[in-house]
Amino acid sequence: MIAVRIAVIGASGWLGGAIAREALERGHEVTGIGRDPDKLAAVPGITPVRADATDPEVLAEAIAGHDIAVSSVTDRRGPDRSVIPASVRSLIEAAPLANVPRIAVVGGGGSLLADDGRRLVDQPGFPDEYKAEALAGAEALELLRAAPETLNWTYVSPPPANLTPGDKRGGYAVSGDDHPVTDDTGRSAITSGDLAAALLDELEHPQFTRRRFTAGYTSAQGSSE
Repeated sequence: MIAVRIAVIGASGWLGGAIAREALERGHEVTGIGRDPDKLAAVPGITPVRADATDPEVLAEAIAGHDIAVSSVTDRRGPDRSVIPASVRSLIEAAPLANVPRIAVVGGGGSLLADDGRRLVDQPGFPDEYKAEALAGAEALELLRAAPETLNWTYVSPPPANLTPGDKRGGYAVSGDDHPVTDDTGRSAITSGDLAAALLDELEHPQFTRRRFTAGYTSAQGSSE
């Protein structure tokens, strides 16, 4: 894939930052979008742009001229996670206004399905402290699924409990069947570096247009390193 212009909304976060760094490493031009330019400047090589991700007109101006807009937005300063669906709703509106042909959203894993076909967030014992974020991520996914057919989107769900900050290791697989990718012990895990790599692979070589996909290690050794 030739180098393209990628806007990463939420590039000041640890996961958004990993995505921005992976895109830069692959030779793409990256704009980091967020509310705090000083935090964005912590990712060397990006062009920082201050913008409110929940304001579609402001966001459209920030992402105009890009080939892809990636959203990795959350806010853990308090119990409210409404910024997650609000930012996705804004991006759905902003992308056509800005003539951005493709968007990708980094979501949560709680909306992945268990073996019984129910969402993980709806299973007994799902941790209460993660439920609000999981439900907000699930709402964001449904917003994308209900978006006009002209919108080219992808939603990536990390493993629901074992996404950890870390470098790339390799040894992961991707899946678009709404179930977590597990290793040979049944554990689902990945580092931020490998999730970023999986997303950039998808952006460069699309397999999951207008679909959700997930990624995880396929061996217990990869999961536990």
